[in-house]
Amino acid sequence: MKTNMKKRAMAIVMISLLTIGSFAQQQDSNPGKAMETQKVQPRLMQNTAFAGMNDRDIIPPPPVPADFQQADELLPPVFIVPDLTPEQQAQIKKSDLKQMEAMTPLKNQMREKMARLNTALTTQPANMKEANALAEEIGQIHASILKLQISHDQELRNILTRDQQVIFDSRPKPFLRRGR
Repeated sequence: MKTNMKKRAMAIVMISLLTIGSFAQQQDSNPGKAMETQKVQPRLMQNTAFAGMNDRDIIPPPPVPADFQQADELLPPVFIVPDLTPEQQAQIKKSDLKQMEAMTPLKNQMREKMARLNTALTTQPANMKEANALAEEIGQIHASILKLQISHDQELRNILTRDQQVIFDSRPKPFLRRGR
């Protein structure tokens, strides 16, 4: 019985070595193809407008426009509405900061509850009583976040003129699309 196991083990080792050897031979034949590819690259460069150029000759991208370089632009552009006055921009920025201040604790609570829910579900056995309670709390936090987003949206809308409101209302509302 031991000899049969030894024979099987030797057969497996031999097959493995043959497989590895054939794989190595295939890999050895591929460097030639890599060399052929390298030979083709210079020919392609000769046939293009970049012929004779090296890395130093490549033109760098244009500089970023000054209006995109403002250091105080911490907030991402939520929407693009034409003809915003500086006063409207200041009001929108102030509203966005107020929104961020209100949302941060709620988002932190949501992350904490989700982590606790994950822990409750991955213990052996899963703590379903705690998981159900956490699911309810997460739902309440989500409802609070949605209410804040809706009120912020309306606050932004009230800053705009009637024409700007039409454009603002036509944009997709991310808080309605996401199913957190």
